[in-house]
Amino acid sequence: MMMNSVFYLCAFILSVSCLFYTHKRRVFQKAQSYIYMYILVNVGITSLADLIGNQLYSQGIRTDSQLFLRVACMYVYFVFHLTLASAYTVYIMHVNGVGIGRSKRYYLLLLSPMIIGEALILTNPFHHKIFLFDASGTYSRGELAVVLYILATFYVLVSIYFMIRYRKALSKTDYITLWYFFGLSILGLVIQAIYINLQIEGFAESIAMLGIMLTIESEDKDIDSASAAYNRGAFVSENIRLIHAGHKYAVISLNLTNYRFFSRMLHYDEQSDLLHMMCIWLKKLDKNIFVYRLSDSNFSLIYLYKENDQLEETISKIKVRFNEGWIYKNAELDFNVQIRVALVPEEVHDPELLLELADDSGHIEKAGVSIQRGKDLYFLARRVQVEEALRRAIIENRFQIFYQPIWLAGTGKIYSAEALLRLKDPELGFLPPDEIIPIAERNGLIGEIGRIVFESVCRFMETKEFKDLKLKYIEVNLSIYQLILSNTKEQFEKSMSDHGIKPGQINLEITESASLSAASTVAASIEELKKAGFHFSLDDYGTGYSNLTNIVNMDFLNIKSDKGLLWASDNDSNSKKLLMDSIRMMRRLGMNVIQEGVETKEQLDLVLDAGANLVQGYYFSKPLAEADFIRFVNKFNSEDHRPS
Repeated sequence: MMMNSVFYLCAFILSVSCLFYTHKRRVFQKAQSYIYMYILVNVGITSLADLIGNQLYSQGIRTDSQLFLRVACMYVYFVFHLTLASAYTVYIMHVNGVGIGRSKRYYLLLLSPMIIGEALILTNPFHHKIFLFDASGTYSRGELAVVLYILATFYVLVSIYFMIRYRKALSKTDYITLWYFFGLSILGLVIQAIYINLQIEGFAESIAMLGIMLTIESEDKDIDSASAAYNRGAFVSENIRLIHAGHKYAVISLNLTNYRFFSRMLHYDEQSDLLHMMCIWLKKLDKNIFVYRLSDSNFSLIYLYKENDQLEETISKIKVRFNEGWIYKNAELDFNVQIRVALVPEEVHDPELLLELADDSGHIEKAGVSIQRGKDLYFLARRVQVEEALRRAIIENRFQIFYQPIWLAGTGKIYSAEALLRLKDPELGFLPPDEIIPIAERNGLIGEIGRIVFESVCRFMETKEFKDLKLKYIEVNLSIYQLILSNTKEQFEKSMSDHGIKPGQINLEITESASLSAASTVAASIEELKKAGFHFSLDDYGTGYSNLTNIVNMDFLNIKSDKGLLWASDNDSNSKKLLMDSIRMMRRLGMNVIQEGVETKEQLDLVLDAGANLVQGYYFSKPLAEADFIRFVNKFNSEDHRPS
């Protein structure tokens, strides 16, 4: 009996400690948190009732008041303990999302067996079919006590069904954790059923609740410290859970497009206060709204609305509130807000795509509050279509590599060429590189696409027809994401080895953002490729924030001047001056300058006058397929095209 009292006491202390810790640590937003708290209260009360009843029985029942207290403890135990199995079921349903937003009628039906069991317990004083005590306080089960075990078994089976049926709604870690601690509770029940004098069930349940508190119920990793909203990882997890559970809901993304301007005026603590104030206001819009902060300038809401009118009213309230401006420490902050509303799963069914609502804020900042929804979010559907096209192209080998000649002013001959990716999808038609590459970088396909491009270039350079052209090298574009991948250098070396190509025959083009990246991984990758014998060109010079010291230190073979500045110079004298000065400066630093985008004789004369020694553009040739490229270069180089 003493051992059982120890188990009861430990269970009580653990449950109360978990209850206290959970209450102090959490800001409750989700129903699952309240269900978990109820389970803790339940385990605490039943353990205390067991502890008191066991102590009374072990000391002997000598008075009617002691017997009354013993009987009362047993009733408390049965009333609360019967609800525990159903509470576990409802908790599991909320963890995997299937229980969220269910109607009262649904839960009334689900809990009706438990309600019947409670009725049997509460009427036990009249029929004594559940349990009874004799005058000495000795407990014995009634003939209907087995009904309570059947009800508990029913809810255990329902819980197991929901855990298996909606397993994809949970992360692997949460799924295994839930099984482990749920199994621990069942194990305690089984041990107690086999060894009836070993009252270990409550202790096992309290241990399980402690484990769940430290894992599933711990939200430290899910909270944005500045705003107290949920963070980006929690947003993705919640969308996965809701989508797999079959819910229909809305995601409302608020992009504060001028947030950085105001953030420069505020210290970190002041920014945190402001963001927290916004977060609290957004939470109060509706009890079914959950607030997430996906980036410095974005709040996103998951709204489990029931009627369309509710959604429209909420959007209207947000628009009005942000149009009013926010007052913080006597300063009026007028945020420009881009609101995007996506219905899930009708319009978007991919959790990763929902992040695009926050990540892609568009190219034009509008004053005030603007709203995008429905057809305005076509870019999301387009992104899905292009991603599918890329996957098809990889599997079906649909990518083509075209080559655009690069002309050397000193000889008037084609000196090299740039390899350019082309894709014509049977469903979407021609897909331009500036649409393909960003999507491939986002979904991780850029590594495989880059390998395909490099392999195709090496295979083409191995042919006799290409070797006879005697070109200096081929320019191959390299994404910053390829520099992050650990196997890029090994892939390149294998392709070159397979086709007998040397590193000096391929020049790698990187953008300013890649060349100036502070990431140690990128810098180390560039250095490794240099040591392997590769040279680099700087692509699109003039489109970013150039650091000339870094550019010089990178020791680029070529600097490629961006075509946008050239085209602007046709009608703008300042652009023309800037273009000419930048070319002259790079030439004085001893670098080759490739001017891309040259389409007219006037443009050619302009860049040659500035000192550009290599030229690429439609004035000489558009990008060509391999056979066309061979024919063009042979014919072009057989003639005299030196500048006059």
